[in-house]
Amino acid sequence: MPKVRFEPLGIKVECVKKGATLHDLLEKAGISLETVCGGRGKCGRCKVIIKEGIAPVTSEDRKVISKGELSQGMRLACMIRVKHDLVIEIPKESARNEQVILEDASIKAPLRPMIRTLTAEVPRPSLSHQVGDSERLMSSLAARRQKEVSMGLYALRRLSSVLKIGDSLRLVLRRNEVLDVLPEAEEKIYGVAVDIGTTTVVAYLMDLSSGECVSVHSRMNPQISHGDDIISRITFALSNIEGASILQTQISQCVDELITQCCLSASVPKERIYETVVVGNTAMHHLFLGLDTSNLGRCPFVPVLAEPIEVKASELGIRTGKESYVYSLPNVAGFVGADHVGVLVTCRLWESDKPKMAIDIGTNGEISVGNTGGISSTSCAAGPALEGANIKFGMRATTGAIDHLTISKDFEVKYSTINKGRARGFCGSAIVDAVSEMFRVGIIGAKGDIRKDSDTERVRKVKGETYFVVATREESATGKPVYITQKDIGEVQCAKAAMYAGATILMEDMGITQKDLESILLAGAFGNYIAPRSAIGLGIFPEVPISKVKQIGNAAGSGAKIALLDEQSRLEAKELARRIRFVELAVRPEFQERFVQALYIPHRDPSLFPGVMSRVAEINRAEAEC
Repeated sequence: MPKVRFEPLGIKVECVKKGATLHDLLEKAGISLETVCGGRGKCGRCKVIIKEGIAPVTSEDRKVISKGELSQGMRLACMIRVKHDLVIEIPKESARNEQVILEDASIKAPLRPMIRTLTAEVPRPSLSHQVGDSERLMSSLAARRQKEVSMGLYALRRLSSVLKIGDSLRLVLRRNEVLDVLPEAEEKIYGVAVDIGTTTVVAYLMDLSSGECVSVHSRMNPQISHGDDIISRITFALSNIEGASILQTQISQCVDELITQCCLSASVPKERIYETVVVGNTAMHHLFLGLDTSNLGRCPFVPVLAEPIEVKASELGIRTGKESYVYSLPNVAGFVGADHVGVLVTCRLWESDKPKMAIDIGTNGEISVGNTGGISSTSCAAGPALEGANIKFGMRATTGAIDHLTISKDFEVKYSTINKGRARGFCGSAIVDAVSEMFRVGIIGAKGDIRKDSDTERVRKVKGETYFVVATREESATGKPVYITQKDIGEVQCAKAAMYAGATILMEDMGITQKDLESILLAGAFGNYIAPRSAIGLGIFPEVPISKVKQIGNAAGSGAKIALLDEQSRLEAKELARRIRFVELAVRPEFQERFVQALYIPHRDPSLFPGVMSRVAEINRAEAEC
């Protein structure tokens, strides 16, 4: 069997599966490379260097690797079928680093959890009163006019052992079901709120007696090895016999391990966790529950389940309390899931007299507009570019990623990087800053074209590719300049145009303009780190005063915490999901026209912004500038 040695790590892996790719062996060895496309040879992120052995050049290699690099042995790991012994060098730029994950999820919610405790006094048995432990407990509850409860085998086994300690005990209840029986001295019970994102997963350990968050842990979603985006994972689930099972196991193990970390940090036994509330987009929801995702990948994108669901945690491989539950908030549609419902639960749009807009830009972008009169929601395929995917030097929010930048009138660039590392690329917030700033100082025109006659050495053209240098080779971590290409700008334009068009269509459906919006609420990691000025200048969402733009952190995670702590919020979420009007942009004839209009930087639609120059004047000005 062929063997592969990975340098500079010195790790050796034997290829036991015929036809396995080098990417497969890397995952087996626990080595993670960037694989935005899910190993289909399209993103060009999983480059490795063949130091010993032979790996033929593929057509996919030629599309994303230069001739010079190919001659030096560089290949795409996902395209190499391992047939012979190999020695592989992993370049630093290909290795996946740990991402900065947004964990902040502050909440204000009543403390009315589904899980509660009830103290009971149980009379001792005697020769004249030979009544079973369970029957004596029920009699005690009936005497106090408590509703009768149901006890499973686990609770019955616990009952006798606890009664040996004393006559008083505490029942852990979920509705009328006894999940556990504890000695009276045991005071605290716990639950976990989990936000399963396409890229990251965050778990919050909550004290259900006080409502306090006692521990939080997060990590990258392990499913990333099968692609950064939803469609790649759905494709993997459908194209492999065990694909769906692999993805379900990966995410359930991830959640279980995060819960373990939370418990270790807070010195809380896992068996004291009695409920886990989960939110995620519709695809993540289905993959976690092991539901069929095939309909999510094709029109009309119908989910298996939209209603809330609760199952025993053990059915999903979550090892918490013996009889504990997992509960998920409802979905709205194929691409508006429980995570966005969590956002709405957090910001409570349905209670606002004035209309508000809530935007959660993740790997997929969800938008809602509403007030007491109703809520409309939609989704846009905007996240990949705005998160750094499909961008030449795009990367996650890891060490060395440029996160913010400004460009002066004399084209001097100032930027900051995550963890103050030397520049390696751009995360989403920097991409938005860059394009917005390039327009502001005149490096690009309204069409997004880089002006080749710009009076700066930072604008360069090599082999037909025009680009703007942000970090010079002396400043970068790789010894190569970090720059924005013309294609990158086009990707950002398409992403922001989709978001803007979706937002304006929702506003039009609600009969409002940007002047009517009380606020725009930005949720999620991208929404938290983006510079509102840059977003408005670029035209990602309607132009409002910056004071009306509110960054609300991980609102999906906050929604999960609220649902864990307040049973009433679950009922509200269920009713909300049923009443939300989902707008499918693909069937709206005006979407394409709005999208094309919104490609311009900045975009001003006269029908939505009275008093601003007409679209014709805007296009004429753009033509003159270019």
